[in-house]
Amino acid sequence: MKTVIVKMPDKKERLLTSFLKRNRFRSRVLSKEELEDAMLARWIDEGMKSEDVPLEKVFKLLDKNGANR
Repeated sequence: MKTVIVKMPDKKERLLTSFLKRNRFRSRVLSKEELEDAMLARWIDEGMKSEDVPLEKVFKLLDKNGANR
């Protein structure tokens, strides 16, 4: 099974979810925070494998969430 992540305006969300439901696809709507958490978890997993995570990605995510350096 594969996962597709689509960013779209809130107004279009209902259209897509109803289409997916009619075609018997499972769907889940993620909040902005849930998406950021998933991205951070993916970077952590990559770092555990390669031991190298670009600092700019980490700082960008921290800045986006209002953390001070």
